Amino acid sequence: MESLVDLIFRLKAGCVANEAEIMMEARLSPAEYNGIAAMEPNVMVCGNTLSQKMNLSPSRASRVVEKMVQNGYLMRETDAEDRRKCNITLAEKGVKVKKQIEGLKQACEKNIRKHLSAEEVKVVTDTLKKIIAVL
Repeated sequence: MESLVDLIFRLKAGCVANEAEIMMEARLSPAEYNGIAAMEPNVMVCGNTLSQKMNLSPSRASRVVEKMVQNGYLMRETDAEDRRKCNITLAEKGVKVKKQIEGLKQACEKNIRKHLSAEEVKVVTDTLKKIIAVL
């Protein structure tokens, strides 16, 4: 019988493969994918908040944001009250890609759910939440 950790690693590998497929289809680098995934349409965040959501250092996040601004995925403006801060939002291109990513994720979820009963979905969801809390 496989250990829980082995099963979790297999699950992770499958998730990584699905994310790679989504990134390839959306033509995004991993950093761009994580940046767009961390943002919500029409929500402005400061650079520090975004770096935390992306799990990057502020300096690394700043470079990623700069690239994403140049590529048209994000808009950045200096805070009117504190010029040391910048506010970041998804640009129109970023919103379109975010919708594309969400559609691909929904297709993946639909594929998983078609193989499970409603009760199994609840048990798996609850169990995954417990495992995440432990890790």
